[in-house]
Amino acid sequence: MPKSSVRVLLAGETTFRIHTHYKGFAAYETAYVTLSLDQFVSRFKDTRVEFTFMPNHEVSVRFPLTLEEMQQYDAIVISDAPADSFLLHPDTMTGAIKPNRLRVIGDYVRAGGGFAMIGGWMSFGGFQGKAHYAYTPLADLLPVTIDRGDDRMEIPEGTYPEVVRGDHPILAGLSPDWPDFLGYNRFAARGGETLLRFRESGDPMLVVDHVGSGRVAAFASDILPHWGSPRFQEWPDFIRFWENFFVWLGAAES
Repeated sequence: MPKSSVRVLLAGETTFRIHTHYKGFAAYETAYVTLSLDQFVSRFKDTRVEFTFMPNHEVSVRFPLTLEEMQQYDAIVISDAPADSFLLHPDTMTGAIKPNRLRVIGDYVRAGGGFAMIGGWMSFGGFQGKAHYAYTPLADLLPVTIDRGDDRMEIPEGTYPEVVRGDHPILAGLSPDWPDFLGYNRFAARGGETLLRFRESGDPMLVVDHVGSGRVAAFASDILPHWGSPRFQEWPDFIRFWENFFVWLGAAES
């Protein structure tokens, strides 16, 4: 039976920041962790999307290890979190054998779950290739070819999405006039459907596909700045786009 809401596990995004301050002959350090998705998640309180947010520093320990744990959610989304966080459980570092969580995500999708990767400096190939997904099971699951090196395209002058398939449920009812983005991860579509591409380069922006009984999506740019520009955050269709995206991914009722 179709569902009226979708439960999404959203993992990644946060950063630990450590600063060293010098004042004459003395120095001191300050540190904090960004809670950069709190504001994003709060914008969906009146929608069909129910988020469980797992920040980057919790992924290695808390991200589900089994299919049964993953099936508590209708969709799993990785946003700006490197592959090593999922591959290197603390017990692995002491020599224990643990499940490959990125491989289990494939089992989860084929059994009917939804999975998406959203762009960022630690998504797809990532900064200096350190996201490192090209060698993982997700490279065969996602409908795009992931670069083995640094795939970031920094576009300070702005780049604009162009609608390829406006009749798809993710884009249905949205304005075709998208605001600018300031960068993205460059990948090539390998099957599936390209729904958005960047006008200036022709590179895919949003590619979706069905795998087994589930659905997958690759979104090349970011949820938040800097790539997801303030103009994108303020776009009248911002919430509707992401709601459509997560609802389609989790196969909830549109």
